[in-house]
Amino acid sequence: MLAELEIIPIGTKNASLSGLLAEVAKLIDTSGLDYRVGPMGTVVEGEWDPIMRLAKQCHEAILKSTGRVMTTIRIDDRTDKPGAGRMVQKVQSLERAAGRALKR
Repeated sequence: MLAELEIIPIGTKNASLSGLLAEVAKLIDTSGLDYRVGPMGTVVEGEWDPIMRLAKQCHEAILKSTGRVMTTIRIDDRTDKPGAGRMVQKVQSLERAAGRALKR
């Protein structure tokens, strides 16, 4: 399963969120799950329980730093294509259809 996690601290005085989100990045990095960081969220690949456990950890980590957090989770779960590597496969499939490499 792929899950895109978007963790947004709310009510901070600083317009830059990277300092707060660095803790989230560390949690994701040490989770053992494959992931790709994007400018608006992070895609994580794995099984349901580890991903949900990680999402909860990330959410709670931000709540320690700010009084409010909005967490959005988008899930792409397929039973017809099991196995790891779907993050890479999805991008490669799009590039084949486009006929060229795309910016990453």
